[in-house]
Amino acid sequence: DKVVLYDGVCNMCNGWVNYVLARDKKNQFKFAALQGDPGRALLGMMGRNSDDLSTLVFLDADERVHIKSEAVLRVVSACGGIAGSCADVLRTVIPRGFRDWVYSDIVAPNRYKIFGTTTNDKCRRITPALRARFLD
Repeated sequence: DKVVLYDGVCNMCNGWVNYVLARDKKNQFKFAALQGDPGRALLGMMGRNSDDLSTLVFLDADERVHIKSEAVLRVVSACGGIAGSCADVLRTVIPRGFRDWVYSDIVAPNRYKIFGTTTNDKCRRITPALRARFLD
């Protein structure tokens, strides 16, 4: 399975997961919050710090770990469509070092300030159909 680990309290991250859920017509991705037990366990199995909430993590079907901009763009690419094609172009044209700098130094440290955090009354509504897509 392809697994996406995301910051479960970040509104931007949750919005991105909703975006992927709406476009992943093949149901190829499973999701887990970085803060949850499955997410923390997977981080540990990948050799990553289980307390690190600084990046989205994508474990592909070949069990390769992708982080930061590479993770985001690979997932969007796999969803296909125009956005997927754009993600492929961005991965090719913009150097990963620059993309990761934008992700790590601009987006990630400001995501709570700009987009806020999720509270219990704003949690995603998990339908029975979506339940199987989440590991936690």
